[in-house]
Amino acid sequence: MIEQRVITDETEWLEWRKQDVTASRVAALFGQHPYETALHLYLEKRGVEFPEPDRDDRILRRGRWLEPAVACAVSEKRPDWQINAPKLYLRDPALRLGGTPDFFIAGDPRGKGVLQCKTVAPSVFERDWDNGREVPFWIVLQTITEMMLSGADFGAVAGLLVDAFSMDVAIVEIPRHPPTEERIVRAVSAFWTDVAAGHEPTPDFGRDASAIKAMTARATEGKTFDASGHNELPTILAQRAALMSRIKEAKARCDEIENEVKYLLGDAEIVSNLPDWRITFKPTDFKEYTVKARTARSLRIIDKRPAAERPDGGEDGVAA
Repeated sequence: MIEQRVITDETEWLEWRKQDVTASRVAALFGQHPYETALHLYLEKRGVEFPEPDRDDRILRRGRWLEPAVACAVSEKRPDWQINAPKLYLRDPALRLGGTPDFFIAGDPRGKGVLQCKTVAPSVFERDWDNGREVPFWIVLQTITEMMLSGADFGAVAGLLVDAFSMDVAIVEIPRHPPTEERIVRAVSAFWTDVAAGHEPTPDFGRDASAIKAMTARATEGKTFDASGHNELPTILAQRAALMSRIKEAKARCDEIENEVKYLLGDAEIVSNLPDWRITFKPTDFKEYTVKARTARSLRIIDKRPAAERPDGGEDGVAA
């Protein structure tokens, strides 16, 4: 049984979403989401509070403002479709899976359709959308999930190219795909089982900084971690030391270049006759501010290996 809840208040809608894995985040369970990870989603559902995202940032505003424009563009290209905004939150209470379709499509001989709308910058349209010939997989999973919840017969994704000189919309149809739907059901079910049992997903160390920060916010005084069984730790620490040495060298060279540029400019504020570069050297006012006192854990890594094994030639190690 699929619940249908009419959306009349955004705050209430956001509260509904908290109890479910939503269609827009399903791809995180497959490691395919560009902005969300399985560990972050897991911790959130376990009750870890993260700072509220800025719900009015530029990307969200663009999508909110232009969503009707996407539907309008699709209507012009597909006049046979009747497009309407349902303003519904759909959820499977047993699976705890939810979704908010942007639009429904009527008037197609195949039956009911779901229309997922996206606004896309030119660089992303070229890189991730193959100039409108394909849809990023995380959006495909979102659309398939919304088709499942709404009982739609087919789906479509509309990507509006947001370009002042070349506006266009790509419409890519997404058919129902039972094997993928079964994978989504299994993944969501396994996710909630892991949440209940406290089995956390493997971190994505390149993207899970905020999740790891939340997990390690508190320390047990005097507690020691025994590294004897972690043979990979010396390897990655040595790699870090080499990278830190290269960063230090690169930073020193950047400082030299900037000092040379400042010396050349003297009291000049603007550089002219340099077509490929814009350089200014103007006074900048900085407002006074006060940083509130706080306590936070600091990771310090000091390289104690013999000088011959260190990329910095034996200089004092750098703390992180």
